[in-house]
Amino acid sequence: MNNLRKYVLLFSFSMCLSCVSAQTRLTLKECLDIAIKNNLTYRESQIQAEAANVELQRVRSLAYPRIGFGIGQDVRLGRSIDRFTNAYIEELYSTNGFGIDASIALFNGFQIKNQIQQNILLKEAGQKGIEASRNMITINLMQAYLQVLASQELLEVALQQVETSKAQLERITKLVDAGVLGQTEYFQIKSQLANDEFALVTTRNTLKTNRLALFQLMNQTPSNNVRFEPINDEVNIYKTDDNFVNQLYEQSINSFPSVKRAELQLKSFNNLIKATKANVIPSLTLSANYGAFYSTSNKAETYIKQINGTRNGSLSLNLSVPIFGGLQNRPRVAAARVQQQLTENNLNTAKLQLRQAIEQSFQSFDAASERYKVATEQVAINEQNVKAAESRISAGTVNSVEYVLAKVNYDRARSNLVQAKYEVLLQQKILDFYKDGEWRIN
Repeated sequence: MNNLRKYVLLFSFSMCLSCVSAQTRLTLKECLDIAIKNNLTYRESQIQAEAANVELQRVRSLAYPRIGFGIGQDVRLGRSIDRFTNAYIEELYSTNGFGIDASIALFNGFQIKNQIQQNILLKEAGQKGIEASRNMITINLMQAYLQVLASQELLEVALQQVETSKAQLERITKLVDAGVLGQTEYFQIKSQLANDEFALVTTRNTLKTNRLALFQLMNQTPSNNVRFEPINDEVNIYKTDDNFVNQLYEQSINSFPSVKRAELQLKSFNNLIKATKANVIPSLTLSANYGAFYSTSNKAETYIKQINGTRNGSLSLNLSVPIFGGLQNRPRVAAARVQQQLTENNLNTAKLQLRQAIEQSFQSFDAASERYKVATEQVAINEQNVKAAESRISAGTVNSVEYVLAKVNYDRARSNLVQAKYEVLLQQKILDFYKDGEWRIN
């Protein structure tokens, strides 16, 4: 019997270990890596950057010399001119020939040069677009992750509240049975326990909702076997003012990805307009060709002899002058200028959004810092008040209403402290990013 009991205990222990080992623990950095890997918007920004790079390679190829080789075979009948004698002949004969030709643009109003520079800027803008997408994912995921951590702490607080109320109910029950307290105190504490249990259910559901939001940001199927590691950052309270906001804005505007992307896109339009205007500028092209042919009409010479005898080449310089091209090109230039204005407006919008985001972060940081300091004091004061009320109610010198009020204030203060702490940590990380240009994620 003892051996059987040992086997049962050993089996139960091994099952517990397997359950623990089956749980996956994820850090904030790991969640961010998963979210970036699976995010479709981020992938779209990567594809757009790849497309910009491909377009740059295509435009660069326009500056390369064009070289081609051709070979042909034809059959002629009826009256034609013999290519050897230049006399009219009327017979069925065939010819074949081959040749190589090359051409290069010597001058085209710097059109290709401006197109290359335009696409270099667009390629750089594409890279900044990837960074901007990554930053947006980081902010959203970090907020969701901290909300999960806050919900986990609030759940622990709610569980402690229920356990405390249960313990207090047991003490009150004993005092009521002993005749020290009446039924009123008993039902007051029992009512408080019911309220705490209701708050526990609400907090647990909030945690489930926040976990679902985090899993969705990572594009992962929700799993109860995943645990999220707490962060080790400490709350850092510091004063902010308008000058600090202005300094941070001026510092971040030169490196913030969404602003830099809009700036690069705006610069690219200068080159686009120059390239479009080049359509009405005369162009100069150098071309050359070399070839030979064979004809069956010349029966006196062999194939090799004809090929050697008909070798010929040419070198030409071609000037093309558009005459009425301006009528067609003006609308293109006007359309490019309109797009340039839209891009300039996008740049101003990006700058405005950056400044407003910094101002909002500072406001949220200051407000959360104030709440954190007040909540810290509230927890300390109400904790002592609850302990004093518990001592007095155990001695029968205080009624349950006073104890319930003290406990409610203490529970509310603890919840406020948890929420304020994670709000401070979130805004603290965002402000550090604006200040340093990189995320501090462990």
